[in-house]
Amino acid sequence: MNEQNNNKFQVVAGSTPFKKSKEQEGKVFKECTIKEKQFYESLSPDNELSKLIPKYYGTVIQDGKEWIVLEDLTYGYSKPNIMDIKLGLSHHDVDLETIYSPPSSNDPNVNFETLKRQANMSLHKELYQSWLLSKYITTPKLGFCVCGSQKHNCCTNQLEKIQKEQGRTFTTVTVKDKLYDFFHNGIKFRPEIVESMINRLSLFKDFFENNPDYRFRSTSILFLYEGDCEFSNRCDIRLIDFTHTKLYPSHMKPHSSKLSHYKSIDVNNIDSNTTSITSGFDHETYFPIDGGYLFGITNLLKILNSLKNKQPQQPQK
Repeated sequence: MNEQNNNKFQVVAGSTPFKKSKEQEGKVFKECTIKEKQFYESLSPDNELSKLIPKYYGTVIQDGKEWIVLEDLTYGYSKPNIMDIKLGLSHHDVDLETIYSPPSSNDPNVNFETLKRQANMSLHKELYQSWLLSKYITTPKLGFCVCGSQKHNCCTNQLEKIQKEQGRTFTTVTVKDKLYDFFHNGIKFRPEIVESMINRLSLFKDFFENNPDYRFRSTSILFLYEGDCEFSNRCDIRLIDFTHTKLYPSHMKPHSSKLSHYKSIDVNNIDSNTTSITSGFDHETYFPIDGGYLFGITNLLKILNSLKNKQPQQPQK
């Protein structure tokens, strides 16, 4: 999060302004949207998701606006290193009920095989191409993209940044290099931070493998660790931005785990006879109802595990 004028700041690449609370340390104000407020207030404290997101403290009215009061994730850090990673295979929505139709009144229950068969019948090139359309190269290929970052270089004592325009140019190869650079402080690579991040990110994978309730869109995951070389190895990961979060339709909830496993396909292989292409896949779908969040987190874990054992090298300029 970047300090700005008038005590306002933004998440590294985000467009929504925040304000630090002057009265209460460790809290920030975010401009309120009805949907995001509803999301936070609908979430019970014992839900596993509550451990993966900023703490919510209600709302306040200031300057004629309503603000959501949230935990300041950078509080207590001397020089926070932050990477904003947007999850999903697409950043725009698709009407799931046109792909996974709700059951008729004569058949109130629907099983997984029926839903899978409906998805097969819905698959066509135009829908698939439009769904995977993105300004970011890695979004439809890896299920995530780097929207921005800031890192303190302990060698030059400079703050190094990646802007969202740069993130759009990263490929499936170069994004791995940028993740490596993020965990290199200019003097040495930080495998102990990567190890902690892997352990933390595994909790997110567990959640999205067993998420029966929430359907997320345009949500980011923040990588955060202490960049001051004189301080501890403190680090964290949180999910943020819930303006577009919805509940799954009731007929999908019992099958949300299976329907979130994604199998990619070459759009050139899609023709009118889609059943011959899609038949045979087991617990995978070409239209994951979670939007590819599980797919993206799984790929992030694979990359971090590969970085952990990578030979030390100088970060790319």
